[in-house]
Amino acid sequence: MLKFILGFALTFSAMSGQAGTVTATTEPQQLDSTAYSVNTLYALLVAEVAGQRQLFDLALGNYLLEAHRTQDPGVAERATQIAQYIGAEQAALDASTLWVKLDASNPLAQQALSLELVKAARFSESSLHLQAALDLNPQLDMNFMTVQGVSMSEGSRELWLQSLTPLLSRYNSSQSLLFNVANLHKQQKNNQLALQLIDQLLAQDEGFYGAWTLKARLHASQGEVDNALSATQAALQQFPNDKAFTILKARLLIKKQDIPQARQVFQSLAEEHPRDSHILLPLALTQLELEDFDGAQISLEKLLALGAMQDEAHYYLGRIAQLKDEPQNALKHYLAMAGGREYLAAQGGVVQVYIKLGQTQQALQHIRQQRQQDIQNRQAYFLMEVDLLNRSGQYQASLEVLNDALKAYQNNTDLRYSRAMVSEKLGDIVQLEEDLAFIIDKNPKNATALNALGYTLADRTKRLDEALKLIQQARAIAPSDPAIMDSLGWVYFRLGRMQESLALLKKAYGSFPDAEVAAHLGEVLWAMGLHKEAKEIWHQGIKQQPHSQILLDTLSRLEVNL
Repeated sequence: MLKFILGFALTFSAMSGQAGTVTATTEPQQLDSTAYSVNTLYALLVAEVAGQRQLFDLALGNYLLEAHRTQDPGVAERATQIAQYIGAEQAALDASTLWVKLDASNPLAQQALSLELVKAARFSESSLHLQAALDLNPQLDMNFMTVQGVSMSEGSRELWLQSLTPLLSRYNSSQSLLFNVANLHKQQKNNQLALQLIDQLLAQDEGFYGAWTLKARLHASQGEVDNALSATQAALQQFPNDKAFTILKARLLIKKQDIPQARQVFQSLAEEHPRDSHILLPLALTQLELEDFDGAQISLEKLLALGAMQDEAHYYLGRIAQLKDEPQNALKHYLAMAGGREYLAAQGGVVQVYIKLGQTQQALQHIRQQRQQDIQNRQAYFLMEVDLLNRSGQYQASLEVLNDALKAYQNNTDLRYSRAMVSEKLGDIVQLEEDLAFIIDKNPKNATALNALGYTLADRTKRLDEALKLIQQARAIAPSDPAIMDSLGWVYFRLGRMQESLALLKKAYGSFPDAEVAAHLGEVLWAMGLHKEAKEIWHQGIKQQPHSQILLDTLSRLEVNL
């Protein structure tokens, strides 16, 4: 009877290969049922039926109890497997300890106990049992190490690696051990140590597929794209025309900014694998990058025909249609999307198309409709509507939208910042200061908010010392930001520190020749009597941004004709 029960070939078939488990590669022992009581046979039968019905706690309880009662290694093995499968770590440690006690010459038992001791952070003991397992079978599969390493803390992983070091010299021909310890080092970001182990492994066996993959990815993770490419090319010599390595080669070429060569590789792959969406999409993206819009369109339409990656295909086809000035075609593709990473960007594309067509109300209607339907991105749609209203000068309507948004998202700093900028347009400095102070209170290192508040106080009030302090704080956080340099130069001007103002504004304008910086720099030059230089700067600003309101206001206030 027990032989029949244990011969279910590990009934819980889903257990095989589960993460963090060590599964048997041989059938459980066939036992003489006459050695056991009817109660034991019944308990094990109940356990198997419970397992079939996914009542794993009951199955585990019965197997663990009977393992201790019968002292049978096959029952202990079964208890270990069930405990590992359901993540019952204490029970797995108990069962695997018993399994080793009853069957110490079984390398799988030693390995299972080694894993459970790692989970219990008993690394030295774990290494002893792993050594016993490798003594029994030097070619034992060690992949459980990589799987377990993923879920460990950095400190625990480091301690485990230290305990494994002696095993590396003792079993330096165990390819699985070398490979999985290399993976642990990669997880630990000990990339050089990982590479040393991989090179040692490849010196033994150039045909170890996973080692080439790991070597290429280790180099890539360190920014060594050329070395990663060399490893990939070497792998392709071992595995000619291998699809995975060829795709990796193309992706590395993209990292290297060699887009034409990457496109060529993807084109070759697409010819060999014409129905592989994971090749067609990156091919289309390289074609887009090279402005081969017709080629990209063909690749993306193949994706649609395959019924694969539909959202991505529609999004990029919409982009192409926009670039080709085909607004209706762009709308068709954007509106065909059901979701995906590019969904929100596509809704922005819809708005852009409506604006280009002069259909501002349709754009607003679309944004408001999406805000009701796409709840996950609701805040983004509020900001999208605000941006559209601001561009058309509808600041009061924009403020009303922001007030509504902040009723639902009162702590959202993006919405607060937008309201501060709209309040500035409406001349409501009190509201601007309240919102920017809120942001700074939440994040004292928000250089943008510090600069905006400091600049507004310098430009609109007499609180110049306070403005100077805020802008200096912003500059300490982002010293190279030309917008902050412009603000600091402006507050120096307002304080009468002309030379300091001029030096900073020249530096800001050199980094960022914006119309607003041009307005400020020109005004400082004008105030210093350098009228010719001022007019030259203003002329440059007008040429770049002929409708800049701040520049036009400056010229009007100073009664200057260019």
